[in-house]
Amino acid sequence: MAPENEQNNILPLESFTLTAVPASTHNIVWSPDAELAIGCDDCVFLFIPEFTTHPPSNAINGIAPRQYNDVALRFPTVEHRNPEINRPLFDLIKQEFPGFDYVPGGGGSGIVTSQGSSMNHLVALEWSPSGLGRMNRSILAVLTGAGTIIMYCEGASDGMNAFKVRGRNARSLRPWVAAWGVGAGLLVPFAEGHETQYTKECITAFAWARDIDSHGALLAYSNDDDEIAILSVQSKHDSNASPGDCGQWRVEEVGRFVAEGPHPRLDPTDPDYSPSGSSFSLSWSPWLKRGDSKTSILSYVSNNYVGFRQITTSTSHQHMATPDVEVKPADSNGVCVSLAPDAFVTWEDLIWTIGESKICRGIIATPSRVKAFQVPFDAEQYAGVATHTTDECGTTYPEPGDDGLTQNPITGLVIHPPSLSHTTTTPSYSLVRLSATHENDGWYQTNLPLPPNPEDGTVGPRWATEINQIVEHQLPRVMAYRPDLDTSSIGSEEGLDEDEEMDFELAEESEYDPEENFAGLDTEDQVHINRVRIWGMTASPGGGVTAAFASQYNATSYGRDTYAGVKCRVLFGKLDRGGDQSEETGFSLVMKKLSTEARMWEWMYGGGPPITGINTLIMEENEEQSALKDHFALVRRKQVCSFCDLPLKPVGKSSRCSNGHLFDTCATTNLPILAPGLSRTCSVCGSKSLKQEDLIAIAPELRDIVTDSISAELCGSCGGKFIN
Repeated sequence: MAPENEQNNILPLESFTLTAVPASTHNIVWSPDAELAIGCDDCVFLFIPEFTTHPPSNAINGIAPRQYNDVALRFPTVEHRNPEINRPLFDLIKQEFPGFDYVPGGGGSGIVTSQGSSMNHLVALEWSPSGLGRMNRSILAVLTGAGTIIMYCEGASDGMNAFKVRGRNARSLRPWVAAWGVGAGLLVPFAEGHETQYTKECITAFAWARDIDSHGALLAYSNDDDEIAILSVQSKHDSNASPGDCGQWRVEEVGRFVAEGPHPRLDPTDPDYSPSGSSFSLSWSPWLKRGDSKTSILSYVSNNYVGFRQITTSTSHQHMATPDVEVKPADSNGVCVSLAPDAFVTWEDLIWTIGESKICRGIIATPSRVKAFQVPFDAEQYAGVATHTTDECGTTYPEPGDDGLTQNPITGLVIHPPSLSHTTTTPSYSLVRLSATHENDGWYQTNLPLPPNPEDGTVGPRWATEINQIVEHQLPRVMAYRPDLDTSSIGSEEGLDEDEEMDFELAEESEYDPEENFAGLDTEDQVHINRVRIWGMTASPGGGVTAAFASQYNATSYGRDTYAGVKCRVLFGKLDRGGDQSEETGFSLVMKKLSTEARMWEWMYGGGPPITGINTLIMEENEEQSALKDHFALVRRKQVCSFCDLPLKPVGKSSRCSNGHLFDTCATTNLPILAPGLSRTCSVCGSKSLKQEDLIAIAPELRDIVTDSISAELCGSCGGKFIN
């Protein structure tokens, strides 16, 4: 793929192919640290970003890395987990583990699911906020067709979870484990005051709340009885735990409410009955801070209704203790709208102040259409919405409109960082629809004023241009329907494997002459030979890059959806809104909220600002870092070579004795690292930092400074997370 926007001093984005069979939409998600997870029918692919310490301007000249290294983790999600996986949750809070006869699969009140489930395919996946996983990372929650959510996280290292990429250590994904789960026979404890009877639930949807504090996060899930449960999730990890250890987890149910909506359910035999429900029906707004508490609005989708319920939590609770969570008794707001299956809500990541009111905005995808909304946080009365029929509010049938779009559901919607200098009535968004063919041009839509690409004059991200080229490709009808013509790779030559490239070469060397074989036939009658399904779209943590997961099919012949027959690709593109991003879109404000990994990604690929402490051109230290190194200056002068006992002198980022023995230097304290196994490696800048326990052994008089000021998870140079 050609470099994109080289003049903007960023690295090119390369698409890649997957041998997979997508089975659900919204199946591509970015973590807060720029890790990419892609869900298929029975497995999940995990990709970790590859960072460089070279400025993008230098990397473009021949040493540019791929945005993701070649090593990816692929793990199956079809396994039915034993309830014993949750026993540590009960042991931690000294509750009795409930005993019952467990049958794999099955739960809830559905006719099929209550009896058992043989299919455990992937339904939805979502990353948690940063801080729940080991080394302050995120964990991945995966919802399967059996009605269970399994939490996957990085286990403790065995010392072999790093490998060399271009001469520097890189993080692998080998030690990932299933930590705990919920749904079906996987039960979690109830917090004090929320006790109820344990049941085998069938979970239909879930959503992580945005980060609330450094202690944990909230998880909401809905079941097939129209109940929504709120879980408090907290964790503690020992940096020196045995290999495979998933940490200590405190998971409790802290709230539950019924979310039926105001519209009564109709009998399936009723002429006005239409199916509803969504695996993506829950979504959290940003948190509004009020004194020592925070409030978020949880949106849920029911029968032709979107409800908004406020959730308030205290910010003063202790870590690994039950938080104080209040669920309002009724919806603060609600919207009656005609909804089809898989409707969803997306929130804008900003709370506006309009007069004396705090307002949050978002988009409802029906899912064939988009409807903007705004909800106030300061509603004083919680009377809810009175029960009524859909005929009274006019939502029994969808509004008339373009039939082509109403039959093409939205499979991905991204709300872009808002402009702080120019407010709009509707949030800035981009969306994709499931089917992309030459007959519909609405599969990609945006309300952004996108400037044309200076290279080819196209508008929109690179992946949209690629998909458009694929679906617009044509061949003469007499050639398109040849049984020996494989059109599935046309328009995507960079995704071909070695065998396919050899086939193309043999075809070029053959004596086949199309003019001779089709002489006298009509070659002006052209047909389109490709169609594309877009399963999902996601934006990077800073919003500077978007990615789409698509599969390509032959439009002139039947095909089979198998691992050998479907060609799936993950496509990337930079979001170029033109002008000064840092001023127009609030890009700088967004960057302040991001982790070092996310800011590094935006610097490399999204046009974000450079990161302090990453390369030799940007090595400024803040006052806190300089003061911390001053505390260890005296200890450093006493350090001697571990081979010849000669004094050590600093040489750049290393230390060396007069005999030439060279040692790496701790990025946090400037102390030489005199033996292997005493340090941890940063996954971003590659710097090494001494472990807390080894620093205390070297300088016991500075124990308080080590425990209070030095992190066991974050690099002292750039703030990136350690590999091991």
